[in-house]
Amino acid sequence: MTLATAGKPPLQPSTRYWKNWKRNAVGVLISVACLGFIAWRIDLDEFINAIAHFQWGWLLFGLVSLSFGYVMRIVRWSSLLRAAGAHVPPSRCAAPFLGSIALNNILPMRLGDVVRALVFPSAIGIGRITATGSLVMERLVDLMTLLTCLMVGLALTSKAQLPEWLVGTAVGLAISGSAVLILFFLFSGWLSRWVGRWAHKAPYPKRERMLLALKDLLLGIDAMSRLPVLFSLFVLSMLVWAGEAGLYWGLLWGFGLEVGAGAALVVMAIATLATLVPSSPGYVGPFHLAAFSAVIMLGGTPAQAASFAVLAHLGVWLPTTIAGALAILFNPKLFGRAKAMAGQES
Repeated sequence: MTLATAGKPPLQPSTRYWKNWKRNAVGVLISVACLGFIAWRIDLDEFINAIAHFQWGWLLFGLVSLSFGYVMRIVRWSSLLRAAGAHVPPSRCAAPFLGSIALNNILPMRLGDVVRALVFPSAIGIGRITATGSLVMERLVDLMTLLTCLMVGLALTSKAQLPEWLVGTAVGLAISGSAVLILFFLFSGWLSRWVGRWAHKAPYPKRERMLLALKDLLLGIDAMSRLPVLFSLFVLSMLVWAGEAGLYWGLLWGFGLEVGAGAALVVMAIATLATLVPSSPGYVGPFHLAAFSAVIMLGGTPAQAASFAVLAHLGVWLPTTIAGALAILFNPKLFGRAKAMAGQES
């Protein structure tokens, strides 16, 4: 106990539960509001009719494309770990990666990412800081790749009734975000040395350990930010999102919306970026509303847009959840080694 916490009662489990409940309740309310808006805009009979007339062969095309995208995600994570000095082949990365995706799909606040950064590393023999650094790199590059996909899609899609503010916002975010990302990559090594100097001046051991961990994290990101690594990372990221866009493209054609690849990029980018909005587990609500609105902008009917949103969510969520659950089920060491290490530390 430190002087700062002396005399303060410890946080009771019921208090923590109440705080988490309030946080999760906000996400649930957002999900309900998004789904309620869609339900208000559509006719149930037309929605059922749109589903009934869907050409299911296009779903198979979309799932094959999605699978390719996830293979590229696993290869990308492996290449990031190798750049940081952890020689882990893609075959060993598959189970923890898919397991974390499944946990993200069913747990709130992207807790699957936390598990991949802090729990699963021990199962494949890498450090937590290395895993966390690779996760940070993934998320930053994914964000910029999605914005790039949105810009490219907007440029290729002439028939979409897109508001000017959306086009301007996409271009502005892509340019400013890319500049910030490049600066972060260029100066991560310098930041690591600067944090290291401050760590040795820290007055408390706990603060020193935190700063040293941050220093190691930035050092790992610097190793992953070398020009050849960034080039391969960008290429793999484009393949990742091209694979995911294939699912959306197949579903659009399955509903009779014969649009080009640019339209699929627009819908995918808007729907995926919407998952950043707080919601219930599984990104229910914001994802559906974003996909619904994007299809409406492309000229689809409300019934087509709503049925597309439902199938797109199931197409992204269900296969990855099943694959991740199987990966965890057949690889008990993912959690077993972490438990063993925790027992040794205690």
